[in-house]
Amino acid sequence: MQINDKDKITILLNLLGEHYNASHKMRERSLNFAIWILGFGVAIIWLLLSGASLTISQNIFLTLFVTIVSLLTIYFLHAIEKGFHTNRNIMIDIQRVLGCYEQGIYVDSKSLFPKEYEEKYKEKKGDKEKNKMTVQNLKKFLRTLDFHFVSIYIWIILITLMIILLIWINPNQQNQKNKKITLNSYTSEQAGLITSANGQK
Repeated sequence: MQINDKDKITILLNLLGEHYNASHKMRERSLNFAIWILGFGVAIIWLLLSGASLTISQNIFLTLFVTIVSLLTIYFLHAIEKGFHTNRNIMIDIQRVLGCYEQGIYVDSKSLFPKEYEEKYKEKKGDKEKNKMTVQNLKKFLRTLDFHFVSIYIWIILITLMIILLIWINPNQQNQKNKKITLNSYTSEQAGLITSANGQK
C-alpha cells in the first residue's frame, strides 16, 4: 500500500497532536500524584505535631512505612518520566520528518524550531566519546534534565526527610520526657526533705 505525500503529512500531524496531548497528560498525572502523596505527608506531619506520642517500635515502623511509600512514589514517577522522554523523542522524530528543524521550509532563512531543541532532547546512542564523563558532557546532561520531574523528586525527598526528622525528634515526646525528669527530681527532693525532717525529730 502506498500513501501519497498529502496523506502522510495529515497522518504525521495527527500523530504529533496525539503525542502533544499525551505529553501534557503525563505531566499532569505526575503532578497530581505527587500532590496527593505530599498531602498524605502533610497529614502525617500534622499528626506528629498534634501531640501524638510514639514508642521506639512505632517510630521504626512509621519510618519504614514513610520510606517505602516515598521510594514507590519515586519509582512510579520515574516510570512516567521514562514514558515522557520516549514520547518526546517520537515527537522530535515527527517534527524532523515534517522539516521543522530545517531552514527555509516554513520560515525564511531560519527553522521553525531551533536546532538546539532537537539536539537537547534527542537521545543519541553509540558515541562513546559523548558518553564519557567530562565537564562539557555534564553540562549537556544537565540541559537535558526535565526540571518538572526533578523538582517533584526534590519536593518528595525533602518532605520525606522532614517527616523522618519529626518522627525521631518529636517536640511533644521531648516535652513529655522533660516533664518526667522534672517530676522525678521533684519527687526525689520531696523524699529528701521528708527524710531530713524525720532525722531531725
